[in-house]
Amino acid sequence: MIRTILVMLAAVLSCNSYADGRWFEIEVIVFNQPADGSTETLRNEEADLSKYAFTKDLLTPAYLSTYTERCLSGEITAPQRESLGIFTDNTIPHSNTCDFSVSDLAKESRLPIEVNVPEQEHTDTPYLLSPSQLQFTDKRADLARNGRTVILHTGWRFPGESKRNAPSYRLFGGNSVALSAQMDDTLQSNLTEQTSKDIVAHEFNTQNTFFENNQTTYNPVWELDGFLKVHLNHYLYITSNLITRHSGDTDTGVSSEFSQFRRVISGEIHYFDHPQIGMLVQIRRFNH
Repeated sequence: MIRTILVMLAAVLSCNSYADGRWFEIEVIVFNQPADGSTETLRNEEADLSKYAFTKDLLTPAYLSTYTERCLSGEITAPQRESLGIFTDNTIPHSNTCDFSVSDLAKESRLPIEVNVPEQEHTDTPYLLSPSQLQFTDKRADLARNGRTVILHTGWRFPGESKRNAPSYRLFGGNSVALSAQMDDTLQSNLTEQTSKDIVAHEFNTQNTFFENNQTTYNPVWELDGFLKVHLNHYLYITSNLITRHSGDTDTGVSSEFSQFRRVISGEIHYFDHPQIGMLVQIRRFNH
């Protein structure tokens, strides 16, 4: 009986805390390669987007908090939302606040390169690094001097886990390519129930009433989307699947695909090359 209780207690503790494991932090820069005048297309209309599925999304809430913080500081205006005619008088201006939601991302033309998150120093759950904890400032300057445009610069702390248990962290950013009137199946399968509720954008007809069943949703299609996964098996391994889209791409068409699997060494800066995009990655031991 005592042994059973101890086993159950250990299972609960392992689910709620990573404090006893080995922790790491990863820093990632994804950037566009300079145009070389080539007319070759890398578009693959038959791309299987299911392989770009992610299991953990730290960036979406961080983008929202970044926009909210910028709004509160007066750097940007509050999100503009339509008043719901069913519940309110549309002649009265709708009161907007700085509380950005997922649906507001669909109205942004470009996501920030960095996200503003507070500094954290713990091993409770995975979390993003704050801008002050990122170390690739000089690398970004080098990339700019060489004609590269940074799409995303981020990082996070995480426990070392097996290939089976390690999550795939979503990486997305850059320009808004389009608004998909029908939510991307891959993204929809990864959204939590709450996020799914938040992302719904209400669409009205000429009488300002909801379309049938309120099922119309808008999913922003970003220039960059995909995931990066790190697992530990004596050594560290990176699995990365990214796609890029540009204006005019369809929901299923992609301008380029970027898939990598590589064993990496902690502390070393690794460069992942592709004709259209590139990625710098460094994994560092985190000892709290």
